[in-house]
Amino acid sequence: MRSESTVYRCAARLHEVEIVLGAWNRLDLASVLGAALQGETSISANIIVVEDDPRMGRVLTRHLSRAGYAVSVAANGSEMRRLYRHDGADLVLLDLNLGAEDGMDLARELVGSTAAAIMIVTGRDDLQDRIDGLDAGADDYITKPFEIEELLARIRAVLRRHAFEASAHDAIQLGAVTLDASAMSLSDTSSGASLRLTQTESRILATLMRQHGRAVSRAQLMNREALYPDDRAVDVHIGNIRRKLRDGGILNLVIWPVRGHGYRLRLEND
Repeated sequence: MRSESTVYRCAARLHEVEIVLGAWNRLDLASVLGAALQGETSISANIIVVEDDPRMGRVLTRHLSRAGYAVSVAANGSEMRRLYRHDGADLVLLDLNLGAEDGMDLARELVGSTAAAIMIVTGRDDLQDRIDGLDAGADDYITKPFEIEELLARIRAVLRRHAFEASAHDAIQLGAVTLDASAMSLSDTSSGASLRLTQTESRILATLMRQHGRAVSRAQLMNREALYPDDRAVDVHIGNIRRKLRDGGILNLVIWPVRGHGYRLRLEND
């Protein structure tokens, strides 16, 4: 019998009608038991799914609800705003293809006006779309078709990162450079320069600063146990941080790549 993820992948690609219920029940039980054994039970959270395909919305709602999340579905930006005003959200799963609306504009709007984490879930798999989505402030970007287990794992990781960010109020100082994680700002007293960071950039930089001089894996920087080979999200974020450091005049923090592993941060005068 086909696995649920295989059937789901076909449904996501072809928008076919929903799927064999028996296989779903078996896989959902296995997923919950496996997560419990690994200490990865779902973080209780409120999720808004912005998806204009009703069938895909039902598929996502079913899986997310069974994983323990409270789920609402919005078919467009107006419905999303209404749901957020009424109930708020810890996480927004955002499709980019929403008819006349541009999901990328909605992502920027969410970053600027809400505290919710944002994961783009879309069929647009072009590299530039991924870069644009992460540059817009999305915490993660996953393309359809995808394995449902990967989506759930990414959701857990994003929610863990946001929980960490919400509690990380202490400033991190390295030489003349201070990172205020709660304000998502970086300042250099030697030059008077300061700059703003996104939540994800702030978290990545905090990890590198705490591990000053030591190599940190790409998976650790994204707070995951492992990364898929084509997952370049952390590289995009690192590129954005480097650009902000350069353009903002904070030149004494240098992020070096560690081939086949990840990145290392050092002070220029080390």
